[in-house]
Amino acid sequence: MARPIAPRGMTLIEVLIATALTMLIMLALAQGFKTTSQSISSGRARLTGSDQLRSISNLIRSDLQGLTVSTQVHPQSTKTPLGYFVYYDGPISDSTAMLFNYVPTGVESEDKFSANRWSDIDDVLMFTTKAPDGHWFYGRVPLALMKIHSGSTPITFQDWITDVTIASEYAEIAWYMRPLNEIGMLNNPDPQNANGSYSYSPTSTPVNDVIPVVDLNGDNIPDPDGMPDRVALCRRVLLIRPDLDISITKVSGVPNDSQLTAAPMPVDTSDADSFRYQMRFAYQRTDLSVRKQWDSNNSRFVLKTNSLGDLQRPENRFAHYCLPATGSNSSLPVLALTNEANSNGNYLTMTNLVMSGAVPANDRGFIPAAFCRTNLVSTSNGSYSSQFTQEEIVASNIVGFDVRGYDSSAMQLYTPGVDGGWGTLGADENNAGGVDDVGEVAWPGSDDLIVGPCDPGYANVLRMEMIDPMRYPAVPANSGTFVDLAWGLRVVNQIQNASRSTYGLAATNANVRTGALSGYEPLSANLIDSLFRSGKVSTSYSILQPTFDTFSDYYESDGNWQRNGLSGNGLVAYGSNPVFNDSNQPLPDQGIDGIDNNNNGVIDEEAERDTSPPFRYAMPAVQVKLRISDQTAGTLQELSMIHSLQGN
Repeated sequence: MARPIAPRGMTLIEVLIATALTMLIMLALAQGFKTTSQSISSGRARLTGSDQLRSISNLIRSDLQGLTVSTQVHPQSTKTPLGYFVYYDGPISDSTAMLFNYVPTGVESEDKFSANRWSDIDDVLMFTTKAPDGHWFYGRVPLALMKIHSGSTPITFQDWITDVTIASEYAEIAWYMRPLNEIGMLNNPDPQNANGSYSYSPTSTPVNDVIPVVDLNGDNIPDPDGMPDRVALCRRVLLIRPDLDISITKVSGVPNDSQLTAAPMPVDTSDADSFRYQMRFAYQRTDLSVRKQWDSNNSRFVLKTNSLGDLQRPENRFAHYCLPATGSNSSLPVLALTNEANSNGNYLTMTNLVMSGAVPANDRGFIPAAFCRTNLVSTSNGSYSSQFTQEEIVASNIVGFDVRGYDSSAMQLYTPGVDGGWGTLGADENNAGGVDDVGEVAWPGSDDLIVGPCDPGYANVLRMEMIDPMRYPAVPANSGTFVDLAWGLRVVNQIQNASRSTYGLAATNANVRTGALSGYEPLSANLIDSLFRSGKVSTSYSILQPTFDTFSDYYESDGNWQRNGLSGNGLVAYGSNPVFNDSNQPLPDQGIDGIDNNNNGVIDEEAERDTSPPFRYAMPAVQVKLRISDQTAGTLQELSMIHSLQGN
């Protein structure tokens, strides 16, 4: 009888092997679940992002479809009051935003580009619009203003902090980006000082980073990239209700509190910020399109509602003001921006690289947080606190709001691909006896590319032409594309070094550096005169605000003398006295004075007009590119929409 075999257990080595295999299986399963989870999260983020992009683009398109003014006619005539259309292009562009994350050495070109998630973030789109049929625009105003309009008395403190809803078929709308603070919110609104006064310079969100990003200068120390950590896309809707008479001068006993009563602030001719932020409480407290008006009888500023005709004049629009100068002189109206150029080194340094030809000292930044809507909350003993409503914010995960105009004369150029030669590398496609010569441009199957004025490689194509015009000439591909305003200035500044301090640069190949929206004259290649005459560019005030504006011919018959962006008695609207000439007469409008002012044998021609729209040529269409980022899911999505301006 055979002995039974005793059961044998696993040896220690076998246990260790089994445990290791089990752990490997568990690790593989965990990795699989992680990958699946990431894929699901990424897919959901893409779906959510796509829905968000479509929703925002549809809202922008709906606003533009109601545009009240024709962009084909500018300046607009005061005889046909139709409102306005404005598109401002800030220093950053889609191609130059990469400067903020640019790593100088040790990385491939593709990595340099992919390291940057940012697109253009400092453009502004503003216009007057009519609501779609069956839908009106709604907004809130203090109850006290409605009681003033209706003549009701008495008006109490509670009436000033209680808001009521009103509606309008027409509105002034502004689309813009606004940096947020570290916790993703707008900064606190203007607090009162201990003595009850207000600061002329409300604190705005600084444009810097909390977390270092890359080593920009190669010193092995990570640097901030100069871009804000969070930026919100904002949409401000201001109702056009000229029927509402809200002037507070006819009501006695009105509190002397500009924040409570939504009143324009006093101004100090020695403090430009007092002009820049003069209307901030009016913008914070009401959703009406309003302007300031000097009440000479009571020696103070009062609030007046705008009509479409009033809004043709830039000084009456949202976030516009005039810079004071000596005496009663001022600039023509420009956008009131936050002056990030004076408060943050990174933003200043990087935008100097983009627009180093002008280095504007004023108004380079964003529409101030101080212009966003607030609520007043009663505390005790007739006092109150102020807080932002955040209602302008459409989305806070936006990393690109790039507005472009169509320039039919802008030239697109060919450039060699990765192989560095024309056509297919090492081949003589055209049988001309040469290899990779310029005659083989864009040969079928080659990697040659087409670049436009807003592409990163455009400036490099022109730079290579300057270095070796025989081997790398600027070869036109076609004309007509969507561009940033004053794109010629950006391209030239990418070619030149950052120390250049003049506005103009004579181009050796002007036909590829100029266009209707390039900012350069086609023949002389100097900065276009109309930018100076509109006041959007001023060497006297160090202003550079490339802006397409339907403008107004009001300045040609206002009895005031405007020249090169300067208004001879522009501070009359701020309570100053008019400026008179030696005959004790107001300074005349030279375009209608019946005098040949420039001695060319022609009386009162266009060249003698006091002002001009910033860009003389029509803009047939506008493009808006939106980019959103979900950093948690690691997704980046972009959507582009085009709106024709021909039918407005």
